Amino acid sequence: MRNLSFLLWVLLLLDVSPSGHVKSSEESNMARIEQYSGMNVFVAVADGVKTVIVMEEDSVTLNTNVTEIKRDDTILWMFGDDNSIIANMNEAAGIFSTKEDERFGDRLELDKQTGSLTIRNIRTEHTGLYQLKIKSTTETTKRFSVTVRDDVVSVSLMEGDTVTLQTGVTKIEKDDQILWKFGSALIAHLTFTIDARWKNVVKLNDHTRDLIIRNIQIEHSGDYELEINNSSTILHKKFHIAVSELPPSSHWEKTGPVLAVFAVVAVVIGIAICIGIKKGCIKVSRSKSK
Repeated sequence: MRNLSFLLWVLLLLDVSPSGHVKSSEESNMARIEQYSGMNVFVAVADGVKTVIVMEEDSVTLNTNVTEIKRDDTILWMFGDDNSIIANMNEAAGIFSTKEDERFGDRLELDKQTGSLTIRNIRTEHTGLYQLKIKSTTETTKRFSVTVRDDVVSVSLMEGDTVTLQTGVTKIEKDDQILWKFGSALIAHLTFTIDARWKNVVKLNDHTRDLIIRNIQIEHSGDYELEINNSSTILHKKFHIAVSELPPSSHWEKTGPVLAVFAVVAVVIGIAICIGIKKGCIKVSRSKSK
């Protein structure tokens, strides 16, 4: 009887699925995550998947977050639903390679020190799930959900206009990294304007880090790139701005203000003369007719 009571207590403490499978703590967490997701709660990190949104032709690095790989460690990078291996390394065995996968060609680059994977000139067909396995004394798994977009926000403006390039983020968290680039030049980082040439031109929104460009000029035409990187997400966005010169002023636009000033002055003088005559300050002589 005592043994039976003990067995009942053990069963109560374990989380058992309907099929009789005992759920691990990780599986229990996943179940809670699915429940929260149904309640529209953002839990992108909790399930161990990092979201990466980049633009076509970008280069993106999927980081292992390891400062140095040990000699006997094995690094495996896999892609797609079939988890096909696209890169692997093991220093002790002399293995260091990126697979000749026709989907990637020569775009893959493996960091020998950290095992991080860089995809250069990425394309929409590289959208999918990437999985990293680090086999050491223990095995670590990381997953990255990569989405490659080909849309660029295009904006046409006139000289002197003000434009806001939006991050699409409602609130910036403390660990977020925000980068704004113009071409290959870094112009703003998180809260500060880096390039002195942009100091009186651009401003960052305090809450969203939207980039505000004031009194825009022809030389500000070109491609702008946003990168947001935090523990859960890597986000890239691109904007193309075309600035046109103001149309040449017409003759009336040039002479109109001057003529208007003369007209106002003439009216004021006329009114003053009328008032003077009425008050007798100005005498008007009339010649007597025969």
